[in-house]
Amino acid sequence: MQQRSIDILQLFKYSFQQYKKYPSFLIGIMITYYVLAIVPQVYLTIYSPPNPSTELQIVSGILLVTQLFLSLGFIKIMFQLIDDKHVKVLDLFNNFWPFLSYFAAYFLYAIAVILGLLLFVIPGIFIAIRFQFYPYFVLDGTHSSILALQKSYYLTENLTVDLFLFGLSVIALNIAGVFFLGIGIIFTYPLTTMATATIYQSLQSESDQIPAERYQG
Repeated sequence: MQQRSIDILQLFKYSFQQYKKYPSFLIGIMITYYVLAIVPQVYLTIYSPPNPSTELQIVSGILLVTQLFLSLGFIKIMFQLIDDKHVKVLDLFNNFWPFLSYFAAYFLYAIAVILGLLLFVIPGIFIAIRFQFYPYFVLDGTHSSILALQKSYYLTENLTVDLFLFGLSVIALNIAGVFFLGIGIIFTYPLTTMATATIYQSLQSESDQIPAERYQG
């Protein structure tokens, strides 16, 4: 198989092109996601006492599940928009059945990454990179959480370094978005999520280039 590499600039160029097609919708979706999923978690983290009560721990658990549920809907919307598929606000909330697999895969992924980070950091980074596309396999109909993780691992073969560099660019952009009056994330998070979805679709199409030709703006 020909060695593939990721053109990070082209990825973000295409994502920006897609963002410009649906600015009002994307801003609305991002604000909805931000208010319902992110703000409550941040508030609880900041104002939670050192020894939270049982009730507060239950509330924290509910908020975490809610955040994960909405994050899957958000990923689904960005996933569809890169191919100009019809989307609606309801797509943020109508993912109950795939969420069950996503929820299980998320915790397997999180535990593996944490354990890897405890083992001299590098194994955790490797795991985070190679298994990161499990949500897209779940959305594509892979009902087994373990199988979704396995497929992600095989899909990312020989791309660890490129995906690491892409991940750094994603982190840098979203940090910049947060520091830009806290509102830049409304732009950067959809942009980086669409770029990630574009990598997945390009890999699935077995394209010799990433992004694939159809995602070349």
